[in-house]
Amino acid sequence: MDQELQNQLFEKYPELFSNKNKDIMSSCMAWGIDCNNGWYEIISSVCWMIKQHGDNNLWQTKFKQKTDPEYRSDYLPVKFDQVKEKYGGLRMYFSGGDEYIEGLVSMAEAISYKTCEVCGNKGECNKSGWFTTLCPTHRESLKNPS
Repeated sequence: MDQELQNQLFEKYPELFSNKNKDIMSSCMAWGIDCNNGWYEIISSVCWMIKQHGDNNLWQTKFKQKTDPEYRSDYLPVKFDQVKEKYGGLRMYFSGGDEYIEGLVSMAEAISYKTCEVCGNKGECNKSGWFTTLCPTHRESLKNPS
């Protein structure tokens, strides 16, 4: 991902990407976000939803009574350990969170197989060779580089 787009995510969601400051032996996030720009909106949307969910859990922890059946104290803040392309799809490895976060990330990963990694338009993963999810235009440009 372009440095500019990556930095936008890092600045908007510093707590989610705090592992980017670790050395490469401690966290793969030190390598940055390793995919093309087409998946920026998917990643950005997931980050926004994770932050909203985390804020809601923080509110519950601060203001709800522990006897309230909706009280949750088991929520751990989410931190990405690695965000990358693998086998033509988005992979978002993380620590913390809960089942809701796991569902968000699973959905984002599934959507990536229908989204061109280069431009973000509707795409499709190829069936053989090096797996990539691309729109027809970018698939054709790989066959016929200019």
